[in-house]
Amino acid sequence: MKKLMRYSVLIAAIFISCGCSSNVKQIFNGTDLEGWEVLPSEQESHWKVEEGGILMGENMDKKGSIIWTEDTYGDIELTVEYRTQSDDYDSGIFLHGEGHQVQIGISRSLQRDMTACIYAPVDGKGPYPGQTDKILEYHHPGDWNKLRIIVEGNRIRTFLNGNLCVDYNSVELAEAGPIGLQLHAGVHMAIEFRNIELREINS
Repeated sequence: MKKLMRYSVLIAAIFISCGCSSNVKQIFNGTDLEGWEVLPSEQESHWKVEEGGILMGENMDKKGSIIWTEDTYGDIELTVEYRTQSDDYDSGIFLHGEGHQVQIGISRSLQRDMTACIYAPVDGKGPYPGQTDKILEYHHPGDWNKLRIIVEGNRIRTFLNGNLCVDYNSVELAEAGPIGLQLHAGVHMAIEFRNIELREINS
């Protein structure tokens, strides 16, 4: 019995340490865009579902669009896998609305890769108040990359391919809001997303 109890405790510890949770859910179903909304609606053609459960965003017209979750979220752990073959691409993940974004790809203003950095000019600390100097080391353009984001209160942490990149305390982050995936205007890009998983913290 004691061995069984020790084994159970060990399994529980592994379960907690790996971040496993029964309330992790796929917020993209892999078959259609149910639960998502493209804005502006005129750019709905930018987004489609491809074979293999892939959400593809492409803007051949170089216009911008964002595909938003219809549901809103507060404190979360979000994991997204993405890939692009474009040399120049400017995408990202909006958190709680448009005030805070985790960048994916080349910043239009800085003209360099700012993946996993936080774009939040609303905080009054400059356009990218949360940055990392590890992008070249951790980012693998052209391959599948995994971006993990944890939002707790005003704290935002980003992990790129398992590596902590940014630990940032925001100023003006809304308490809750939708999640958005962006295609920035001014550049033609094609970017794939898959395995979009979300865990609501303390839910």
